[in-house]
Amino acid sequence: MAAVTIRTDDVDRARAEVGRVFCPHRLTPEAGVRNVRLRMAARRAGGVGVIDLDYGQAVRIQPPALETFYLVQIPRAGSTLLRHAGHTVTSTPDLASVLSPYDPSDMRWSEGSPHRIFYADRRAVDRELARLLGRPVDEPVRFDPGMVMTTSTARAWARGVAFLADELSQPADGSLFDHPQVAARFEQGLIGQLLLAHRHSHSDLLIEPGQQANPGRLVRRACALIADHHSEALAVGDIAEALRVSVRTLQDCFRRELHTTPTAYLRACRLDAAHRTLRSAEPGTSVTTVALQHGFVHLGRFATEYRSRFGEAPSATLRR
Repeated sequence: MAAVTIRTDDVDRARAEVGRVFCPHRLTPEAGVRNVRLRMAARRAGGVGVIDLDYGQAVRIQPPALETFYLVQIPRAGSTLLRHAGHTVTSTPDLASVLSPYDPSDMRWSEGSPHRIFYADRRAVDRELARLLGRPVDEPVRFDPGMVMTTSTARAWARGVAFLADELSQPADGSLFDHPQVAARFEQGLIGQLLLAHRHSHSDLLIEPGQQANPGRLVRRACALIADHHSEALAVGDIAEALRVSVRTLQDCFRRELHTTPTAYLRACRLDAAHRTLRSAEPGTSVTTVALQHGFVHLGRFATEYRSRFGEAPSATLRR
């Protein structure tokens, strides 16, 4: 896992260090400001990353087209005036700014506006969109420059980014993302949720359910695949890809046939399997081991969902 932590008051060093993490750019303190108070912590795993960045002063930032990556910039406080791809957005904690790789940007960060920034590799975004659609697309993905952060889907996505930041801050050999398959699946989930939560140039394709001649057969095949592979790092995109349909088509068929979603069905299957394992566990078995064995990477969420489904904590089942 790549990690960079920088503190400096020097404008030239701030420009160089931030440029190494992102790309070369112009950094200019606003009128009356002589220096900056840069504080930056950058963490990255695979095709995604989280950068906490604060210039401490009012600055103007002018990067060229990013070319190989996307950025979602969420102010923790203060505001940012963004001009990007012919649009102007005033970003606040309730409205993130989103930079696509294809156009230069002009940003003015106010004094006292620390940002949490989500980084996504362009190729990873293209791959995840193809998985969601069940086919590749030829046109580039261009996000709307302003992302409302107060919707339930955006808040869920932001919680995922916070979890990513926390895990990437753990010491070596102490993070769930030290396992490359877990890291890859979480990367897919975060990028997929972003594609579903925020408007972009292919959003209309994602909201059009595909036509499936035999939805019952598709759902039976999906359920069988889940039963056989639920303990692996399986995501809904993997199921759709294996069955050669889009995620949207799979979701639509599950709702019509089972009145649930593939994600909920997969989670219930994992919970049931974990319950069986805990009931028959040998002495010395830990709840954490069982949870990870059955595909749960967020242990607090596992405990909450387990109690909701079975009426007791996992540790209570284990003790019996």
